[in-house]
Amino acid sequence: MFKIKGPILVAMDLDTGSDDILLQADALARSYRVKLSVCHVLPEIFAVRPMFPQLHLDDALKLSGLEAAVRDALLERIRAVTARELSQTEIEIEQGTVQAGILRAAERIGAGAVVVGGKVDDGGLHILGNAAEHVVRYAHCPVLVARPSPEGKVLAATDFSDPALPAVEAGAAEARRRKTDLTIIHAVDLLPVMSPFYGEFFDMPPMDLSDRMRVLWQKRLDECVHRFKAKGGGLLCDGPAGQAILSAASELPAQLLVVGTHGRTGLSRVALGSVAETVVRAAPCSVLTVRFA
Repeated sequence: MFKIKGPILVAMDLDTGSDDILLQADALARSYRVKLSVCHVLPEIFAVRPMFPQLHLDDALKLSGLEAAVRDALLERIRAVTARELSQTEIEIEQGTVQAGILRAAERIGAGAVVVGGKVDDGGLHILGNAAEHVVRYAHCPVLVARPSPEGKVLAATDFSDPALPAVEAGAAEARRRKTDLTIIHAVDLLPVMSPFYGEFFDMPPMDLSDRMRVLWQKRLDECVHRFKAKGGGLLCDGPAGQAILSAASELPAQLLVVGTHGRTGLSRVALGSVAETVVRAAPCSVLTVRFA
């Protein structure tokens, strides 16, 4: 049974675009009854001064004052957006690169899930920022890439392999939590096979076996929805998996897309065309990535 047990860590800055990210993280934390932690990463603006060690104290005092100001501003924003009491929220201030700071904070607090924001480019397309992509790759827990999303279904992708099972289970849990239907999608990406043994040289062989397989796959998808006690059904698509999932997310529409990742390092650093990476980068809604342990 998919369940988030540790605190929800949400990475945010102080612009108004972070409000929706904060709201999605807050909803997760309230639903799973865990603490909400907010992470903000400061740049390393204080240089080491080996020739003037007496200035280190002054730098430390400036940093302390900056951290206090950021902490107060974050608490004020959290209270205004979520109406949370201060005792219900933890603030994690980090320094350095954004992705490294988020990952350090997640490890330190034992985060049950990390929430990061997607971006929208000048053409209105949803994209994944460099820091968010690193977090999705290397976080040791589920990561929610929060984007403005339409009302719709939860869409979980599967290739019927073991790494896909936690994603389907998480999709069912999120569908129940959000009180909406679950659609489990599987893409059939088979190239036509030309053969000289059926009619003319370039005719297709009989496709009875393929049709039978489609019936079996569709039945398995529908059974999977009911197995995880969700409402909805399966969706069998043709073509490359990444594009099929993105198209389905737009057409349903989906308010959340759930995909599985392999191993403790998340998305493959080499396979830039991998299904999970394609989906996370360009989905028209929020995406939850779930790791196969």
